[in-house]
Amino acid sequence: MLTLACGALELTLAPETGGSIARFTVRHEEGMQELLRPLPAGNSRPTPLDMACYPLVPFSGRITDAHFYYGGRDIHLPPDEICVPHAIHGRGWRTSWDVAEQGPARARLRFAHEAGDPAWPWPWSFEAEQIFELSEKSLTVTIRLTNRADAPMPGGLGLHPFFEARSKARLKTHLPFVWESGADGIPLGLVSTPEKWRFDEPRPMKDVEVDHCFSGSAGRFAIAWAGRPFAIRMEAEGARHAIVYAPPGEDFFCAEPVSHAPDAVNRPEAPDVTGLKILVPGETMTLRCLFGVERL
Repeated sequence: MLTLACGALELTLAPETGGSIARFTVRHEEGMQELLRPLPAGNSRPTPLDMACYPLVPFSGRITDAHFYYGGRDIHLPPDEICVPHAIHGRGWRTSWDVAEQGPARARLRFAHEAGDPAWPWPWSFEAEQIFELSEKSLTVTIRLTNRADAPMPGGLGLHPFFEARSKARLKTHLPFVWESGADGIPLGLVSTPEKWRFDEPRPMKDVEVDHCFSGSAGRFAIAWAGRPFAIRMEAEGARHAIVYAPPGEDFFCAEPVSHAPDAVNRPEAPDVTGLKILVPGETMTLRCLFGVERL
């Protein structure tokens, strides 16, 4: 793992575990506040699911039955163990990333996928990178995906942050449309967001249960905790969609900026609805998210 710091902010990264964030904290007069759900202490063999945040690349969410057609190709991916028989969240979170650059308050991680890799038979070569930059008042995460193949490639990006202490947290964000889905998390269609999943005003998360993708997001999220001195203000670019995940019986939730809806490669809607991006050879797409840390 490697640690970045600037002023009162400290960030711990785990390049070897999905290029993930393991911990993000702020010091203050009375101690220290966790800003994301931290990797549990003493966990010597963590998985990405134990981490504070991990990247979604080259796609976000599920792909039905881990299968789709594109460009005359019939593509079968390995089902992920957390959602068999579907694939989920691409490759980045399930592989090690290289440390390409590291400084006191900045780091760049990179991984490259080669077409024909039997471990993950995505048929296009691509390169992904994450840049983490700390200032005294914020963390900026920039994630990029570049098509290194000689043919167009479908692609997408996202970040999957976990926020702890859901029982004390409030979320504010504007998410006007939601993808209805079945029990398997596969979208069925896009509708106006019902009242039970609206966060236009700061809303306590303790009684909210949701696991859906929303569209029409401006990429802005405000998260605050009762009794804690600092709040988070997220501002994401390149993410017109968002996943909000608040599972029953857990004291965490996720607010994930993503570039497209789940299963976008199989959806009948146009790309301007699903958010699916087609990258021509050599093209790069970018998602950038600022986590502003604000004193209440």
